[in-house]
Amino acid sequence: MSKPISRSDIRFAESWEEQRKGSKTGYYLLYTFSWGLAITFIIFFLLMFLGGISIIPVAQDNQKIIVIVVAGFILGFCTTAAVRSRNEKKYQKILKKTRKDQ
Repeated sequence: MSKPISRSDIRFAESWEEQRKGSKTGYYLLYTFSWGLAITFIIFFLLMFLGGISIIPVAQDNQKIIVIVVAGFILGFCTTAAVRSRNEKKYQKILKKTRKDQ
């Protein structure tokens, strides 16, 4: 016997259904940018804290910064793809539960 559908499942399904109506490209652009920016800042400050990058701007750090930004946005895209996939699976699972209950 499967568990009944919870209120949080219903809220998630409604929210994700609304998200799915929008453009996939828009979703990827928005969330890749958001995650990419967050990850870039985290990596940058972590490296600065660990001494990998100077607090005072130094020309040698320019290449490191470019690599950090590119890596941040690549990881942002990967995170966005993983979250979208996880949300879609969860949504489909909830839909399957609702169809069984009817």
